[in-house]
Parts: sequence; C-alpha cells; structure tokens
Amino acid sequence: MKRLLLLSFIFPLFIYGQDGPFYFTHNNIQREYYLHIPNNLPVNSPIVYALHGWGGGGDEMMTYTGFNFLSDQYNFAICYPTALIDGDGGSSGLTSWNTNGLSDVDFIHALNDTLQNLYLFDTNRTFATGFSYGAEMCFHLSRCQNSNVIDAIAPLAGSIFNYMNICMPSTNISTLVLHGTNDNVVNYNGGYFPNYGPYMSANDIVSDLVIYNSCILDTTYSLLDLNNDNNLTDVVKYHNYNTGNRVWFYTVNNGSHVWFDTAPWGSDDFWASEEIWHFFSQINSITTNLDNTNHKINDRYLIKIIDVLGREKVQSINTPLFFIYNDGTVEKRIFIE
Repeated sequence: MKRLLLLSFIFPLFIYGQDGPFYFTHNNIQREYYLHIPNNLPVNSPIVYALHGWGGGGDEMMTYTGFNFLSDQYNFAICYPTALIDGDGGSSGLTSWNTNGLSDVDFIHALNDTLQNLYLFDTNRTFATGFSYGAEMCFHLSRCQNSNVIDAIAPLAGSIFNYMNICMPSTNISTLVLHGTNDNVVNYNGGYFPNYGPYMSANDIVSDLVIYNSCILDTTYSLLDLNNDNNLTDVVKYHNYNTGNRVWFYTVNNGSHVWFDTAPWGSDDFWASEEIWHFFSQINSITTNLDNTNHKINDRYLIKIIDVLGREKVQSINTPLFFIYNDGTVEKRIFIE
C-alpha cells in the first residue's frame, strides 16, 4: 500500500543544477570550488559562501544544504569551496580548513575578488555560512578582516577555539549562531577537543557578539514543533538599530551535530538553509519575504515533478520528489511502499 508523506509547508523553487567543479589557483595550489548562479541573475546580487565540515567537500555541502533551491528563487549566487587535505597542518588525511593561520582566509578573499570581477556581485552583501569545521572557518573569516569583505556569517554547530585568537574582532559583523544542545562533536556548552584545545560555549559566543556589536534584545520565541517531539528550537534575536547589525541565536533543544532539516531529509522543526538565507536577506538590503501564506493554492496546477538533481520524473516509490506548480511553489513529497 502506498502512503504519501507530504510536508505541511510549501516554498518556491526552480530548477536545481550541479555546478562544477571549478578550479582556482591560489599560492600555486589548485583549489576546487562549486558555484551556482541562477539564470539571468542581476548585477549587484548577493553571494553566499557555504563551507563544509571536516573531511567534506564543496560538492557534499551543495548536496545536503539544498542552497541551490533557494538561490534560484531568491536571486543570489552560492559558492561551495573545498578545503585542502590537512589544510590545518594536521595529519588526518582529510580536508580541513586553516583556522590557525591565514591561508584559507586569503584563499576565500582571493576567490571572492575573482568572482566579484566576473559577475559583479554586491560587495555589501557577501556572506558566509558553514557546518562544524566550516562554521569555525566562518568565525575565523569574520575575525580576520580589517574591512567587511564578509558582511555576515551564519555558523552552524561550530565554535571559537582559543588558538583562533591569532585574529581578534576588528569590525562589526552580523552573525546567526545555530547549535544543538546534544551536539556530541562540538559541545553546546563548550569544552576541549583533542589536538585542538579548548573552545567557547554557544552562549558565551553570542554574549560576546551582542556586546561587541552593541545590540539590544529584539525578540524571543520558539519555532513550531512540526515533528511533534516536544523539543523546541528557541530563537533569540538582538539588533543594533543604529548600525543595522544583528545577532541571532537558534538553540535546538536536543539537537545533534547535523545540518538541521525537515522531513524527508531530516527530523527537525526547520530547514537551516532557509533560516540562514532569511537572516542574510536582511543585511544591507530590503528584507526578502519568505512568507508563502499569500500563495493562491486553489488556483495553482502542477507543471512538473523533479528529483533532487532537477531531473524530470514520474511519480515513484521511496524517492524524494519535488512537485512544482505554476505559481512557483513546490511540495516535498515521498511515496512510501
């Protein structure tokens, strides 16, 4: 018997494409990155850099975050660089960001300069997000700049290690921190990581950012319990109304070391990528409206069905599919045998 799993929300979506790998030579080393640019992207559009975790790659980050979907709908470019193997000077044989030096800061700045020259992105809306080690690289980028090359960051499941104090904050930068209280890799309450040393708690990071950015409390609330597990995500938002800087904090109660997502890809109450773009869209720009309640559901009709790679499909069993409608909305569905 077939059962239909249908998400209770909808969001706009256009075609998803695999973009890359591309290569960029920096310091005589060939570096890899993936880049997704929507069709007919206007000049002065934002660009987001999405940084993978330890041992990952740009292609992996592109796949599990789903940022390309949002990129096509909301007109921003998304770049997924890949770290070097043992880029942090370790000996694991895995990719790792250089957060104890400046080589990857310089690489991302140089890559950004090249992409800015090619595509004329908005230099006031250049953002970075990342997961785990990539989140720590976001913190490192925000601290190791004398001018706002990166205008806002959104680190998920990362922290600031003591050894990262080679750079201290020198500019104000808006930050969204997302962290699960049951993260057993980078502990929510801070701790000590073998071979890397002590690191800060999520609460201490946010407190420091609020003070540094001279923000005041704006609002607090909890997200809807979509999965009915009684584990709420608590949201606290701070704002400096003079400078426009923001500090947002998502505490995912009982959340683990994952990129948070809703069914069928995850079991959380929100899609991290969507929340991150919602945050970035408010920096140095008119807020992008992600509220889809005004769509005229009764007037829409189905245009096509695609899979996660953007290929047209007929209805199939046990495969996540996107049902795209004439008004630009989509429903995530999976038919289970």
